[in-house]
Amino acid sequence: MKCDSWSALSMLGVCLAMAACSSAPPSAPTRAMLAPVNPNCGLSAAPNGELGLSCLLTGPLADTQVDAERPGNTACSGDSFSIFKQSVSTPIWLVHGQKGDDGPLRVRVGGSLGPGTHLGKIGKSAGNDCDAIVGPVASLATQYGGTYVAMVDKTQRPACVSQSRLILSAFTQKLSVALPKDLGGVTRESTTDAMQKRLDLEVATQVNQYLQPGQALPDVVVSRHGRCPDGFRTFIGN
Repeated sequence: MKCDSWSALSMLGVCLAMAACSSAPPSAPTRAMLAPVNPNCGLSAAPNGELGLSCLLTGPLADTQVDAERPGNTACSGDSFSIFKQSVSTPIWLVHGQKGDDGPLRVRVGGSLGPGTHLGKIGKSAGNDCDAIVGPVASLATQYGGTYVAMVDKTQRPACVSQSRLILSAFTQKLSVALPKDLGGVTRESTTDAMQKRLDLEVATQVNQYLQPGQALPDVVVSRHGRCPDGFRTFIGN
């Protein structure tokens, strides 16, 4: 049926009821997962028999805030800058049971990553909730490499990362345009933190799939990056 102008008024009810009278309504916007798990990553045995992760880790990262004057502060303030449209891509080589540490209570997962790339946008936050940008927006590009280690608590279901540490020994970060303040220190800290959380989530996901095949991590666990609900801390040791 065609809804011509001469019949539109008399047949309004029919036209509203039939899909042919108008284009389909746009689908509701969907919010991407905090860090979608890569289908190409998974625990598998290497030629030497070691079980581990050897894959390209890719995907988006959540938006965040950095504070030009107070490193580590992610709350909205007059000195906040927003980092958004972030993505990462890095090869990882992680051993399940690194240094022989694998038992009924926990497993150590560790190894190396890189050379990897982190991309994003950064601009001065505006508004009471820092939900707007004012002034120039710079593209943020980072090249990095380093080492990572995590302890996974196998006694919890789902298993979760209780400790982890990421050291980026190689790190080069560039901005496409100058910003009002020097943010080199806080953007490095933010990038490292975002990468560590992404790795924690991947490790927790893959260990759980190994322990309980077919069991996906609940959204609440994904939202905390695969980390244990209580007592998560930075890994201390070798």
